[in-house]
Amino acid sequence: MRIRVLHVIDHLGYGGAPIVVKNIAEKTDRRLFETFVCALRTNPNALPIKAELISLTYHRYNPFAAFAIARLCKKYKIDIIHAHLQKSIISSLLASFFCSSKIILHEHGPILRGRSGFVYRLLIKTLGSRAAIVIANSQATKAALLRTVDFAEISVPVVSNFIDFGRLDPALYDRNEARDALGIDESKIVIGFMGRFHRCKGADLLVQAAAILSEKDRRFCFVIVGDGAERNRLEELVLRLDLKEKVIFTGICKNSAEAIKAFDIAVIPSRREAFGISAIEFMRMKIPVVASPVGGLVELIRHEQTGILLDSLTAENIADAVSRLVRDSPLRERLTKNAEQFCRKFDGKMQLQQIENIYKNLVARSACLENS
Repeated sequence: MRIRVLHVIDHLGYGGAPIVVKNIAEKTDRRLFETFVCALRTNPNALPIKAELISLTYHRYNPFAAFAIARLCKKYKIDIIHAHLQKSIISSLLASFFCSSKIILHEHGPILRGRSGFVYRLLIKTLGSRAAIVIANSQATKAALLRTVDFAEISVPVVSNFIDFGRLDPALYDRNEARDALGIDESKIVIGFMGRFHRCKGADLLVQAAAILSEKDRRFCFVIVGDGAERNRLEELVLRLDLKEKVIFTGICKNSAEAIKAFDIAVIPSRREAFGISAIEFMRMKIPVVASPVGGLVELIRHEQTGILLDSLTAENIADAVSRLVRDSPLRERLTKNAEQFCRKFDGKMQLQQIENIYKNLVARSACLENS
């Protein structure tokens, strides 16, 4: 009999955690696992997922979400709830009072939030012992979890995020076509950003760096891929710095590789980052990376080996690092080559094996306890 797994996530908009859920749900062995995906709220731009999808209507912390999850577990005879992101994690922990499914918490980064994460940290500290296993997506995330909750009796394995190597194959995309689609001339030096428009992602710092770089060289062009609550603020900043002709907002790209192919250099100016899945995507697409020295990024960006890691996160330092890469083609080539080799460990083979073993061991352990 297959193990039944219910992934619960706050939403399925384009972002790191939803991409992880999609990859796990679609690529776990269907001979051994039956997978369901439950989003606590609908999203008009939801990722397509090849799994049974259930959408609820709970936007904030809502105790009724726990009852809904418990009902789903009973209806589909769920063995394991695999919970992602803060609202889903808390709702799933509460659901454990009303169903017998084992709980796996998958921490993608909310634990690293400052003041805005206070409620989540308090709730996970109170309820976290109800989990059977807690997965961290990086060593930085694991350290933050252990600072928050004493998981002495609960396993906290690190399972890194992974990407779809088939889709993110640079040989499938043409650089000139990518630039033509964005209206960018071949002579331009394209600096790119990809991510959610939230202060923690630091797109505003790249815009500030764009003003510095544009004064030095008129060939610079900046492509910002993504969307979010900060979009109006970013667009206002672009206008205020007189960069309207220099900065292109693409919105959400359903296939990020089509936009990434146009980049010469990618910048990840995050103020907070649990893992940094975009770094792996850039590496796979052979785009040299400049990144901030925070969280999981320092586990991916090895300075002057797989990318440039900033000393500190400022617009001036971003501009200096980009200028250096533009001038130094041997450095760009070395970083690109090393990064492409390094990123191969994030193709999903090892990560899926880790997750499948977690599922199997958890169910086997539960069966032993029931029979003892």
